[in-house]
Amino acid sequence: MKSEKGLLGSLANQGSSAAFLLIMTMGYAVYAVDRTVLSAVLAPMSSSLALTNSQIGLLSAAQYIGVTCIVFAAGHLSDRYGRWPVIISGLTVFTAFTWLIGFSSNFPEAFMFRFISGLGEGAFWPVAMASVANRFKGRKGLALGIFYVGFDAGSTAGLAIGGVAFSLTSSWRPAFFFAPLIGLVVIAGALVARKRLAGAGQGSIGIRLGRDTLQLLRRRNVVLIMAFALLATWASVWQVVFLPYYFFKVMHFTVLSSALLSLLVLIAGAFGKVILGGLSDSVRRNRQLVVVTLATFLSYALFFSSSSFTLYMAAALSMGFFSSSIFPVVQSLMSDSSGGATGSALGLSTSAQSVATIFSTYISASLFSLGVGRVVALDAMIPISLAFLVALFLREPRRAKLAQTTV
Repeated sequence: MKSEKGLLGSLANQGSSAAFLLIMTMGYAVYAVDRTVLSAVLAPMSSSLALTNSQIGLLSAAQYIGVTCIVFAAGHLSDRYGRWPVIISGLTVFTAFTWLIGFSSNFPEAFMFRFISGLGEGAFWPVAMASVANRFKGRKGLALGIFYVGFDAGSTAGLAIGGVAFSLTSSWRPAFFFAPLIGLVVIAGALVARKRLAGAGQGSIGIRLGRDTLQLLRRRNVVLIMAFALLATWASVWQVVFLPYYFFKVMHFTVLSSALLSLLVLIAGAFGKVILGGLSDSVRRNRQLVVVTLATFLSYALFFSSSSFTLYMAAALSMGFFSSSIFPVVQSLMSDSSGGATGSALGLSTSAQSVATIFSTYISASLFSLGVGRVVALDAMIPISLAFLVALFLREPRRAKLAQTTV
């Protein structure tokens, strides 16, 4: 009888964990839809609003600026008001303000709406990610890999919505009206899940401002992981923001073709996150990051230098697979190195990533006058080279000291 109760309890716990991961992954997918729909229609939008190169860079960075303003305090808000209110509020804000971008008539309006949507993203992202890492513990690499696939699924949907909407209407505005519809479904699902999964993932995940942060910053490995996260993000953010624009401007594909080719790269990234994220649960994550970063560098080199379409696309898929897989692995390593302060540690790594997304997009767009292809290549190759050097010095805590999975 006791064994039956234990089995039922285990199954119930697994079911609640799976449901919790599903909701967080779907939320991250909506996050990505709202972020990448801009990438698909950036070229026609910039022409319609007569944006300068600097304004293109600022508009591309606006969401990231919003994320940076709140990402580190998000866990503190979840401690005070509860996790679900913060998650649902974040979903609501970035869904609503993505919709409003479609009404923009000039740069200041578009920038303001994009910035506020970033505040919503910054509230959702670290709280959701720290919740997943905390709940799955010993299998956090696989769990975070699945969570990050939400970003690829959402990015795929965002690019498809943007490309198809423009092709059908010859206007960039409908893309921002269609994209948030997915968010309404997820918000409704989160409201239902809040009642049924009130205790799911409710471990100590808060990003406590102050003592925990100072203690973490005294650890050499934590600082190195922050530096690595910043450089790896800098090296890959162009794929999210400028890859369709690169295909359009440099390779001279149509808006729809550029969006669809970018989808293939994102799909490759989704496989990389799950496969290599899961692999990191059984190998040393610091060593894996060295290998994956080197593979990303070689993929970039082939992508930017190849004149053969076959090699070009093979390199594009390879860079998507390897560069995307870096993030669930590095976040798992940061969680392992946190000494139990998971939320605070992931607040530091996500803050480093947010900083990278701001200056990377702005600098790249501001230098487009030198040639889009040349600028994007430098924006990818320089930071990934530096990330490889930093990866050589990363260390991993002994796995024996880490708690086992709760599922």
